[in-house]
Amino acid sequence: MEDLKSKIFSVSDINKHVKELLEYSFDGYTMVEGEISQLQKSQLGHVYLTLKDEKSSVRCTLWSSRVDKMQVAPEIGLKVIIKCKVSFYEKTGSYQLDIVGLSSTSIGKFHELFEKLKLKLKNEGLFDEKFKKILPKYPKKISIVTSPTGSVIKDILKILERRVPGIYIEVYSCNVQGENCATSIIKQLITINKNNNSDIIIIARGGGSLEDLIEYNNEFLARQIYNSNIPIITAIGHETDTTICDLVSDVRAATPSEAAEIASSETTQDTLKNISEYINKLKNSTHRLLSNFKYELQEQKNVIEKNNPSTKIYNYYQTIDIFYETLKSKFLSNLLIERDKVNLLKIKLKNSNPSNKIITLESAVANKKELLKSLLNSVLEKKKNIIELRKNTIRDISPLNILEKGYSVIYSKGKIAKKTSDFKINDNVTIKVIDGVVSSNITKIKKD
Repeated sequence: MEDLKSKIFSVSDINKHVKELLEYSFDGYTMVEGEISQLQKSQLGHVYLTLKDEKSSVRCTLWSSRVDKMQVAPEIGLKVIIKCKVSFYEKTGSYQLDIVGLSSTSIGKFHELFEKLKLKLKNEGLFDEKFKKILPKYPKKISIVTSPTGSVIKDILKILERRVPGIYIEVYSCNVQGENCATSIIKQLITINKNNNSDIIIIARGGGSLEDLIEYNNEFLARQIYNSNIPIITAIGHETDTTICDLVSDVRAATPSEAAEIASSETTQDTLKNISEYINKLKNSTHRLLSNFKYELQEQKNVIEKNNPSTKIYNYYQTIDIFYETLKSKFLSNLLIERDKVNLLKIKLKNSNPSNKIITLESAVANKKELLKSLLNSVLEKKKNIIELRKNTIRDISPLNILEKGYSVIYSKGKIAKKTSDFKINDNVTIKVIDGVVSSNITKIKKD
């Protein structure tokens, strides 16, 4: 132990050990369900994607040689189930899932509706244990709602005949899947409750896909089961399938056969226990034997897989892709840096261009020229207004303006005569009228 603690491992040793442990733990192929959140295609045609659920994500690789063999083309947002092999890439110390099969699943679109109805009915109390009816220990009549053909009804009748051969059984035919499934079951439940002569009702069908079980999540069917006066056992789908009908029924059976056993529980229990013990012993012995064979087979497979040329080639492909993407990223980064430098130099050169400065100065001169012109026009306009005002004033006080009103000016001896004393008899005078002058001789002077 001390030697192990003191030993120094290389990174390669650790990665090699982890690879052996991880790939051995996941024997053979593994089925994984999730949603594709990231997807990238390489130049060589390989597809690298990320598969996620509500809490975690994992990287997956779909090699180019398998792409065309997939049932559906991978795309972001697609809910899928992949068949894969868990592998560990020693170069980078990371694990991934190598995809060998891929198919879409419709679980996602139905799950939300299922959860909403489930929460609604739960809040209303339809799932509460206190409302579930107790099955009678010794039923006299059992009504079975199922398809009249197929293995389901045969299995139920066979088990009931063996366990309680004297019991009365009545089979009510219904559609076990499709659009009319829920309606036909509701109709038969109403009939059975109306007759009111049955002790137990069994609603049964065989296993099926999620789409086959949609009708058993019908709200009206669930309420009819809840309102039934007769206890109901449901045996719908596989053991891992749980429908709304299973949750609201009085007892849920994993299989139709188990439903028959539950309905006839008070019978040969000791024999059944012995048979169960023998079956368990046989299963355990078979399991141990198969485990030993499986372990030996896995050892051989690990040796073969470890030396498989295709595995090594795929690893080299992945290394090449990583180097390619790294080189591409660095090249683009350097290209962007150099482009930014060139653009910066262009801007500096443009700002230092003499023609730009000349254009700027010419623009400034033009602006000032316009400003000066505007100021000059403003001054001239003011002066013009002053001249016009003075012109009007002169016109108002001008003698000529008085002459236009019919008056005249008399000149005597070259002077304007205003009084009678300015005139003498026989004096020559000049009379100024609006359109000329008139000469006259004074012949008479009269003073007021």
